Amino acid sequence: MRTTGTSTTFLLFLSLFFALSCTNNKSIRLQASSSSEKLIDSLLNNAVKNNEIPGAVVYISRNDKEVFYKAYGFRNMENKTPMQKNDIFRMASMTKGLTAVAVLQLYERGLLSLDDKISKYIPEFKNPKILVTVLPDSSFTSKPAKSEITIRQLLTHTSGIGYGFQDDRYNAIVIKNNISEGFEDDSRTSLENIQRIARLPLLCEPGEKYIYSLSYDVLGVVIEKVSGMRFDNYIKKNILDPTGMTDSYFIIPEKEQYRLVTPYQPKEKGNGLERTSYPDTAYPCIRTRQYFSGGADLCSTAEDYGKFIQMIKNKGTYNNTRIVGERFVEMMLSKQTAFNDGNSEQGFAAWVTNEKGAAEGPMTVGSFGFGGFWDTYGWADPKGNFVAVLLLQMYPGNKYKIHEKFKVVTYRAIDDL
Repeated sequence: MRTTGTSTTFLLFLSLFFALSCTNNKSIRLQASSSSEKLIDSLLNNAVKNNEIPGAVVYISRNDKEVFYKAYGFRNMENKTPMQKNDIFRMASMTKGLTAVAVLQLYERGLLSLDDKISKYIPEFKNPKILVTVLPDSSFTSKPAKSEITIRQLLTHTSGIGYGFQDDRYNAIVIKNNISEGFEDDSRTSLENIQRIARLPLLCEPGEKYIYSLSYDVLGVVIEKVSGMRFDNYIKKNILDPTGMTDSYFIIPEKEQYRLVTPYQPKEKGNGLERTSYPDTAYPCIRTRQYFSGGADLCSTAEDYGKFIQMIKNKGTYNNTRIVGERFVEMMLSKQTAFNDGNSEQGFAAWVTNEKGAAEGPMTVGSFGFGGFWDTYGWADPKGNFVAVLLLQMYPGNKYKIHEKFKVVTYRAIDDL
């Protein structure tokens, strides 16, 4: 199209105007982003400086793109080794999310039913009993249960199985029967450990109430029985590899073990931190281990676990790869029990924010998350279309509510990231 001199001048003016506008908008955007990053930086840098936490890694993605990924503090405080973004953390109960997805994969393939009795796969669970009393020598009395445990009850922690660290009575018989609750370093197999659990009485009738438990360890063996694969190998082939979680392990390769973060705890006396007194920390590096806890043993990075949460947020896909069917993710994030769960509702392995929870805190209705024993946590907010992961490595967990503060700060920052 032919233009006159006046038209050409006008077009040049418009081009310059739009260029300046874009530059100015970009500058405003960068300033806002920088300000938002400072909120997160300030929270975690001050926590490290004040000896509230040893170190941390934060990973945030929005609209399925990484927008924030930083490390703070130390991987090892004694050696003053700085934390790196790709350092590896013990994820503990965040393993349960992958176990739930694995069960749903087998379900959608018609290889099991969620209402199957687990005695179908592990006969030792037939004819369960209910705990009545624990005697001074840690033996017990019991009575017959009215029904058997189902896979669905394992998924919702309503099986009646317990965790020893949460119940002194149960712990006495766990110890007496040499049962591992994860983090194991001996030669037992997963099946051998679960057969020992099957000999214990239940704390309540199956389906009667919620008790956080070793149920997901039992599910790990169900996965082995149905798939014909060892639990860790099944998870790698069917979840880790297709989701691109290349830095996630049940046994960390020797060449990568330097990246494993040292766990700490608040000092028993005074302020500051010291090495955790919890004894079982070496399990990620024991190459001869045969027991792989469906509820506890995964190690991962903030970015890798962020991919897993993003896959769930995206209704079962990651990078156009289908990991589990959309309808089965909907089930995973649906209320699965008749109990009044307060400000969130129990799905499979995940707690999902309800209207009461959304009114009380920043997470919107439908937000869901996973947390772990070693002070790790990540969540997705589908309405805001973002995923946030904050990994610490502490037990007992820090007393300064860093995760709660991080959650609030993230909701302030997310619009500008």
